[in-house]
Amino acid sequence: MRWSVHSVRAVFLTTLLLLVLLPTSTGQASPSENHEQHRYTIALIPDEPSSIAVDADSNTSALLSWTCSSCSATVDDAEAHITTSEHGAFMVSVHIQQEESVEVSFTSSIAETLTLMVLKNIDDEHQHALRPSPETDAISAPLTVCALPTDCVNASLGHLASTDTSADDAAVVHTGDVEVAEDEYMVFNASKGDTLEWQWLASTHTTNLQVYHQTDQAEVLLSGGFSSGDAFSRLHQETPTSEYWTAPDDGRFVARISTDDARALWAAHVFLHPYRPVESLVGFDLTQPASLVGHGNTTSPFDWSQMEVMKVRATTSAIEISVDQLLNGVWVEGPKSVLQPDEVLAVYPYPDVNVGRIHMLNAPVFAVEVYTERFGDNNGSDAPSYLPPNLEAENTSWPIVNLSEATQGELTLAVHDTTDTYRIVVDGWEDSIHFVQFVVDGQIEGLELQLWDIDQTTSETLATDITQPVGDQLKIGLQVGRGTHYLQLRFQNTSDATPHLWGEDVPSRPYVIQPSYSLIDEGEEPWFPPSDDAVYWGNIARWFMGILFLVPVLYLAIHVQRSKTYAASVAEKKQRLAWYTSRLDSGESNVKQARTDMAKALHAVAQLEWQDGLEAWGPKRIEHRTEDVALAVWSVDERLAKQEGAWPVVVGVHVINGTWDLAALRFDAPEGEGYEVVNVEPRFLFQGEEVFLDTMGPGHRTYLVVELSGTAPHVDLELNGRMDGAPFAARIPESLLRQGLNS
Repeated sequence: MRWSVHSVRAVFLTTLLLLVLLPTSTGQASPSENHEQHRYTIALIPDEPSSIAVDADSNTSALLSWTCSSCSATVDDAEAHITTSEHGAFMVSVHIQQEESVEVSFTSSIAETLTLMVLKNIDDEHQHALRPSPETDAISAPLTVCALPTDCVNASLGHLASTDTSADDAAVVHTGDVEVAEDEYMVFNASKGDTLEWQWLASTHTTNLQVYHQTDQAEVLLSGGFSSGDAFSRLHQETPTSEYWTAPDDGRFVARISTDDARALWAAHVFLHPYRPVESLVGFDLTQPASLVGHGNTTSPFDWSQMEVMKVRATTSAIEISVDQLLNGVWVEGPKSVLQPDEVLAVYPYPDVNVGRIHMLNAPVFAVEVYTERFGDNNGSDAPSYLPPNLEAENTSWPIVNLSEATQGELTLAVHDTTDTYRIVVDGWEDSIHFVQFVVDGQIEGLELQLWDIDQTTSETLATDITQPVGDQLKIGLQVGRGTHYLQLRFQNTSDATPHLWGEDVPSRPYVIQPSYSLIDEGEEPWFPPSDDAVYWGNIARWFMGILFLVPVLYLAIHVQRSKTYAASVAEKKQRLAWYTSRLDSGESNVKQARTDMAKALHAVAQLEWQDGLEAWGPKRIEHRTEDVALAVWSVDERLAKQEGAWPVVVGVHVINGTWDLAALRFDAPEGEGYEVVNVEPRFLFQGEEVFLDTMGPGHRTYLVVELSGTAPHVDLELNGRMDGAPFAARIPESLLRQGLNS
């Protein structure tokens, strides 16, 4: 028999769904809680059935609900112990009297995606049949505990119902089978202020919920019932619907589930939100909006600058809010306001307030956005409404108008700010004369400008001018001397500008001050002869700086002398490489000490004459000399290599004539595997089998230790580069034998 491609695909999907629905844990759990995934998506192929198998225990029910546009479901209820009931077009319940795997098939006339919810092992034996009395112990049902509000509530989704990611795991799904004359009860332990949240997941018939709260001595029926309708499924809701109850005291919630129909299967999610009376915003940068999410009455303290307006916006639902201010150590309570979604409450601080607190009131769940906006002048400081008494008084509170760029500000009418006063600082020589002019841009109706020229000795007013708008322009100008002067922008009639109460949220009057400046007379340039103290300390400073400049010269001289002394000691000790080997053999020195001494010797030997340097390293070398350059190379004890297994060699280069640039040493293995340079001392650039040297002039001598990695028995050395701009190369005709390999 040949199967079509569609048939093979259908069988594959069916097998995959069967595997997904098989239990994956051997742990035991209450049958009233389903510990398996209960929501699936199935890709339906036109006119081809897709089947799933629902494994159910004996004497239990299964509830299936789905969403699609053109699909239908068929339950294999041929067995006598299986009873199927339809509830609308998208729900079916199955009662199984014996343990069975029930097959359910779905077909559709179009290609579409089916969302399926499967709830199984539903019975009436795992809830309390009677409501426990307050003094009676009762088993508490498990629920999802949201330690933080944001663990379960995501206000960006547009609703405040909990959407804990584990909600698709039926470990937090409660199910039941309730009859008209036999109510079911569930118990949830809770502390004072904790919030219980209930979400209906599905029900075959109308199911009602009432919630009691019990302490050890008393019971009270909490207001707010919650019902689930006929053939209700969460799959058919755009957003989940929740109901909330807050614990008035330490104790427990008792949920009563009932129905007016003969029988109803139901399922629900249950969440517990522990009471968090304080959500602190202290230390937060509220210039960026902060989101507050919570349950029940909550207080949020925050840092508050008297130059910032606090704004609170209700994001998704109505909320009652009040904002208190800490003034002189006493909390001043703010009025209560009910904010509708997207409505903003603006609260201005009293003078000298630096701390506030927000109260979220009478809301089982809330989400608000909190942020501050500065309303000051000129970089956030508020310009005073008056002039300082004199020039000697502290005047840093008066912002400075920059004479070379615009100054922005605002008259904040909400706090009855109707006057702004600025400092003008003019720099110049004695008896200089300056002309300053200011133009105010913005809504200038009802405003006026005043400018004062202040005597810098007596603080008296030498001249002043007041201007009001002419047409659509408000401008003022005045000749002033050098020093500090003042500019004031104000309302002509303050009472007309502030008919409202202090702190009422009314629009501010923003403005921009455009300055212009010109020098009329530069005055006389001052000259001050130096004092005797300046002359005295100037001489001391010159001697001190001169000595400091000589310190590097002295240090260089000492360093050169030490180098020459060390070079002489090296020259006296011939065959230095053999000396290193003998000290290592005898144990007088370790490898680290020998490497350090050899690194110092490289620089010291370079200061000796070429022949003296050759004798200092030892006779076991190969060398080559031409009219322009001399080369020498020594094999070094391999114990002195930094890289394990490398072959260290000492190379000497002596430039006799000409200037070398782009010079490079190349280590060529005439036979066997080529060598690779793995380390160079002193530090020269290297790559592959080459070491790149610096520019070298006549008389230049340099020595370096090169570590080679390879297995060839010997190596050739050549020097390539440009001498006086022309290509040049020198190669030692004899190969250096690697002693370790030879032996």
